[in-house]
Amino acid sequence: MIKILLDEIIVKQIRNGEGPIELVDGSGQTIGVVRRPPTAEEIARAKARASRGGPTLTWEQLMTRIRQETGL
Repeated sequence: MIKILLDEIIVKQIRNGEGPIELVDGSGQTIGVVRRPPTAEEIARAKARASRGGPTLTWEQLMTRIRQETGL
């Protein structure tokens, strides 16, 4: 595994971001995507929504949808 040291300005941007963060080089080409772990509040909200019933997705269906929406 390679470790890359980020300067504090970039660290703050990543920590304060909501949702996925796309990392790009100087020409705008995607290098990668950072996804932060969900907060306790986000987990509680997801659990509350899940307990309401309604349509559900399998893990594979969810991953397919995410790939389609993000172009990954």
